[in-house]
Amino acid sequence: MPSDQELYAEILEFAYTVAEQASKLILDGAAARWKNADFATKKNAVDLVTETDQAVEDFIRKAISDKYPSHKFIGEESSEGKEKPVLTDDFTWIVDPIDGTMNFVHANPNVSCSIGVMHEKRPVVGVISQPFLNRIFSARDGNGAFMNRTVPLPLTGGIPQPLNSLSQCLIAAEWGSDRRMETIQVKLDSFKRLNGDPNKGVDGGVMVHALRTTGATTVNLIHVAAGELDVSWDAGCWAWDVAAAAVILKETGAFFAGGQELYERDAPIDEVVFGRRYVAIRAVAPTAEESSEQIQRRLATHLYSVVEEWTTPSMM
Repeated sequence: MPSDQELYAEILEFAYTVAEQASKLILDGAAARWKNADFATKKNAVDLVTETDQAVEDFIRKAISDKYPSHKFIGEESSEGKEKPVLTDDFTWIVDPIDGTMNFVHANPNVSCSIGVMHEKRPVVGVISQPFLNRIFSARDGNGAFMNRTVPLPLTGGIPQPLNSLSQCLIAAEWGSDRRMETIQVKLDSFKRLNGDPNKGVDGGVMVHALRTTGATTVNLIHVAAGELDVSWDAGCWAWDVAAAAVILKETGAFFAGGQELYERDAPIDEVVFGRRYVAIRAVAPTAEESSEQIQRRLATHLYSVVEEWTTPSMM
């Protein structure tokens, strides 16, 4: 009987191969799109689903079913409009075939395919490909995280860099597909405080280095894992947006948490993954006064005090 670690290693190799094949489908779909595309509207005009999205999920699901027929599967497309999936201790694959659908529609390269595996309600394997950028990020529990198999994360030579305050951070945050005024207003107020100069009339302003919006939660999270972003803050996304990233982040030494309530009670990771609100902070070099985790938690606590959480209709 193979050990869990041996199983995780085998599953990672398989997931990596599937991600490579799925990436080719995405690239082929993008090329074909300009010749003949069939679009359907999902939720509203800013959230389009393409035939490629469904085709990629179908391919991944069949590949997993053929290889591991006893494993469970949770996918974005197959879960659309259904009740919240129930996570068990069984091996469960959690897949977003194309994150950044609007980017895909507009030929923006911030598109990813996310394949995560949870076992005993913990993320244990994660593979996230960026087909248009020829990058694949991968990790398994206890074995580090890498880009394109061999390059250690973070991309700063595998060495975490210092980070002392929120004002020094490059932060990712998304507008999302919920365009109701109440949601937009909450985000505007939060963005104002993050960006604003407290010495120039912005009450509670932090004046972070900058905010960035890529249009894809998984892209933001792997940028954090890679050390290309300091913080990612988001809400309204789903388990398939974060399941793969959760293990990649952990293996780099990054901090990953849910909304403020889950953070304050140190909720278990399965609640975080399915909690619909997420904060990630990159790996940080320790100082003489603080450990890496102490710095990350201090930054997270400050972030929670600055931003305001919102609730989308699907979270109610």
